[in-house]
Order: sequence, then C-alpha cells, then structure tokens
Amino acid sequence: MASIPDQRNKSSLVLIALAGMILLVILVAYKFLATPDKPPSSTDRPDAAARDEAATPPAESSPGQVIEYGKLESDGDLKNMMDARKKAFDVGEGIDIIARSDETLQIGDNRVSMKELQDQIRLKLGEISEENLGPDGQPLPVDPETYGIHVVRPGDNIWNIHFAFLKDYFKRRGVDLARSADEPDRKGYSSGVGKLLKFSENMVYIYNVKEKDFSQNLNLIEPNSKIVVYKMDQVFQLLEQIDYRYIDQLQFDGDTLWIPAG
Repeated sequence: MASIPDQRNKSSLVLIALAGMILLVILVAYKFLATPDKPPSSTDRPDAAARDEAATPPAESSPGQVIEYGKLESDGDLKNMMDARKKAFDVGEGIDIIARSDETLQIGDNRVSMKELQDQIRLKLGEISEENLGPDGQPLPVDPETYGIHVVRPGDNIWNIHFAFLKDYFKRRGVDLARSADEPDRKGYSSGVGKLLKFSENMVYIYNVKEKDFSQNLNLIEPNSKIVVYKMDQVFQLLEQIDYRYIDQLQFDGDTLWIPAG
C-alpha cells in the first residue's frame, strides 16, 4: 500500500518541473519580443559615417533613377533632393550635381551611366573592379559611391573651376580667399593655393559625355559636352587635412603634395 503515494509524489514532481520549464520559455520569449534591438544613433558614429548617411537621397530617389541637368531648377522634387545632398557635403554652386554610382545623368541629349563612369575611373586609377556574388550567383548589393559633377559652361577653364570649388570650400569654413590667392608671388613662386590647385588636377576627371571617355586636353573644354567629376570621398580626405593657417607651407613636386602638420 505504501507504493501508491510514492508514485503520486513522483508524478507531481514531474508536473512541477514541466510547468517550470514552460514558464521559463514564456519569460525568455517575452523578453525578446518586448525589447527590440536599439539601432545605433547618428551621434555614436564618426563624422564621415554620419555624412554618408546624410547624403543618402530621400524616398523619391531610387537606384537607377535619371538626374536631368536641364530640370534642376524646374523640377521641385529634384531641386530639393540636390539641395539636401549639397548640404550634406557642405558644398555650394561650384558643384551642379551630387550623383551616386547607381544613377544616370541626362545632360542635353547625352546620358551618362554613373556605374560605367565609376568603372572607368577605377581603371584609370589602376583599381580592380570586383563584385561579391551571393549564393544565387547574383552580385551582392554594395553601398554606392558619391561624385560631385560640374557641367562645363561657356568660358570655363579647368583652373577656374577648381579655384571656384576651393574658394567655396574655405568660405564655408570661415576663410575668404582673395581673388589673387592662386597667383604666384612677386618672385614667381607658386602660392600654397596655387600648389593645391595644381595638385587637384590629379584628383578630378574631365569626362566627355558625347564620346564616353576622358578628355586628354585639359585646356580644351567644350561647353555642355564635358563634365568635371570630383570623387567626393577622395577630395574631402585631402582638404580636411589642410589647416589654412599653414597653406603657404604646402610643397608640391609635380606628383606629391606635402602637407605641413598643423
């Protein structure tokens, strides 16, 4: 007769253990459902990352969209998007268009695929263009690169285009460059601004939108058929190293720009 109560006690212990396990599973599930992962705030990211995020176009933009140069003023949505991108990079009128590598430019009758232009720039720099493939064999998505575009106008020349961009860059940082800041001194030596402009010829690309190729003659610029392309990350990487107080100490040997420590 003593064995019957013992069997009941064992059954009760099993039921209690099962109930405890079920309660534990419910508590763990509730914790995950009620406490979603908190995304990192922009204040936790470095400035460059925050600028990349700010440069992301608003909702009306989509990969493969066409940016029409002739509608920059008449198309309100396009103008607002371009103003937002310029603000994110803190650039002014020296840049007409901020375009991503997954977009297309329409300049007059000519279309320019930014992806094709990106590939050509990489080849020019000696970089290898690689694509990572997913399990399905399709290319994995990558973050697009950003380019600043100046559409060449009548009377433009490469030196003045660079100087206008540089003048605007420093003005937005509280430094007003004189009109003669790029001219040599009385002894014929190049100013620091002049050296920076000379070096910048290696950092921008003159692209013929009709021939779909880079221009070989920097002094022969045909209006509305050529664009000046700034690789924005490369440009800012250089300019952000320069303290204007020491700009006249810049040294340029024709290939390398030596920047003094601030």
